[in-house]
Amino acid sequence: MNNPLILIIEDEKVLRENIAGIVTHYGFRVISSASGEEGIKMAAESLPDLIICDIMLPGIDGFDVFKRIKQNSQLSAAAFIFLTAKSTRFDTRMGMDMGADDYLTKPFTKEELINSIKARLEKISKLRSMELKKDELIETALEKMTSLTKAERKVFNKISEGLTTPQIAQKLFLSQKTIENHRVNISRKLNLSGPNSLISFALRVRALSSNNHFPDNFPPVSSH
Repeated sequence: MNNPLILIIEDEKVLRENIAGIVTHYGFRVISSASGEEGIKMAAESLPDLIICDIMLPGIDGFDVFKRIKQNSQLSAAAFIFLTAKSTRFDTRMGMDMGADDYLTKPFTKEELINSIKARLEKISKLRSMELKKDELIETALEKMTSLTKAERKVFNKISEGLTTPQIAQKLFLSQKTIENHRVNISRKLNLSGPNSLISFALRVRALSSNNHFPDNFPPVSSH
């Protein structure tokens, strides 16, 4: 992740400036706010990669900030670290149960702060990399699937449901030989080889489709 942006929401000026100084020293970009309301506005405008937020704030508290941040689809993936002067199990458990990535109890060391930030950003980077790979797989699947005929798509759909050749033949009112020919043609068009490669690919496409990655008119298709 190149030059991540970190938002600090902390009402204590000295602490806010100290955190900003440390984070800047380690090469991160920083913006900061003294209140939850202002912090939410800054987050919506700047889309930070990570947010460090005190729990006890004037106006809305850190828990409310977290809830409103996560309700924003553009901000929901941002990492979130709570700062708290309280070391009670309740505050810690509440923050983590809400879905926060980490918490730091004041006073904390420079090393604790930076280690937490780096760990959270590394996790985000890995997740984004996985999403990019998934997008590439989806794009490849879409490109390959466009070469199939309507009949082949129907067969592919049944394969993705885990049906065998006899079962597909029965469902589509075709001979098993016809289904086998379709399977051979589908494998050739999709550049798949091996006895189980078509099945694996079909199941993967169906899983992606069920997660709304494909348009409604993309496989699975109607068999009627």
